[in-house]
Amino acid sequence: MILLFNGEVKIMKIKEASIVTARTSSRRLPNKTIMEIKNKVKSIDIVIERAKKIGYPVILATSIDPSDDVFVEIAKQHNIEIFRGSLINKIKRWYDCFKEYQIEYACIVEADDIAFDYDLYHHGMMELEKSEFDMIMHPDNIVTGLYLLNLTKNAIEKLFALVPNEKINTDVVITKLLQKTKLNVSYLEVEPYAKDKKIRLTLDYIEDLKFFQELYKNIDIVSSGKTIIDFCENNKSLVEINFHRHKDFIENQKKSVIK
Repeated sequence: MILLFNGEVKIMKIKEASIVTARTSSRRLPNKTIMEIKNKVKSIDIVIERAKKIGYPVILATSIDPSDDVFVEIAKQHNIEIFRGSLINKIKRWYDCFKEYQIEYACIVEADDIAFDYDLYHHGMMELEKSEFDMIMHPDNIVTGLYLLNLTKNAIEKLFALVPNEKINTDVVITKLLQKTKLNVSYLEVEPYAKDKKIRLTLDYIEDLKFFQELYKNIDIVSSGKTIIDFCENNKSLVEINFHRHKDFIENQKKSVIK
C-alpha cells in the first residue's frame, strides 16, 4: 500500500499478515458474515478479534462490490487494514492483497470459521517460516472450521497463475488447484483435541448460526480452540444443532468450476 507522509511516498509493507476473507454475498446463507451472534456482536467481529490473537497484523480482504461496503466501517471499528478486490475469484483477491502490502507469509482465515483455532494458525506460521514449504494446510481429519492454511508469496503466485480470470469462482477449489501445481505442501500436525470429532465449527446454514449463538452465549468470543472443543464435547446437545448439516457441506466442497 502506498501512503503519503509529509508529501513523500511511502510503501506500507507487511511481511506477515492474517488475511480475513469476507463478503456478504454467500449463496447458502446470505449476509452470514454480518449476522448477530451475541449482544450486537456480528460474526465478522468475532473472526477479527480471534485473528488478532494469532499475533500478526490483520487485513480484512473483501470485494469491491457495493454489497461489501459495510466492511469499511467494520475495519475502522477494529482498527485494522481493509483490502478490496475480486468478488468471486477469492484467490485473485488474496494475490492482489499480497501484492498491495508486499506480504511474504500469510494466515488465510475464512470469515465463516468463527471459532477457528488461532493457536494452530500461529503454529502453522512458525512452521512455514522456518521450512522450505510453500504452504501448510490442515490434515483431513481436523475439525471443520478449526484451521485452514498458511501460505507464502510463492504459493499464491502459482495458484493465481492457474486462475487469473476475474470471473472464475475459486470459492471451493483449493484442493483441486493444488493438484495442478507443484507446490511444496505440508500438513500441520495437530493434537488429539483438534481432530476426529463430530463437531462442526463453520457458518454455512441456519443451523450453524443457531449453534454459534448458543456457543458464544456460554463462552467468551476469544476462547481458545481447545476450550471450544472441550465445551462442545461436554455439551452434546449443542453439537447436535448443526452437525447433521456436515454431509451437505462436504458435498458442496466437492463441487467446482475448475476442471
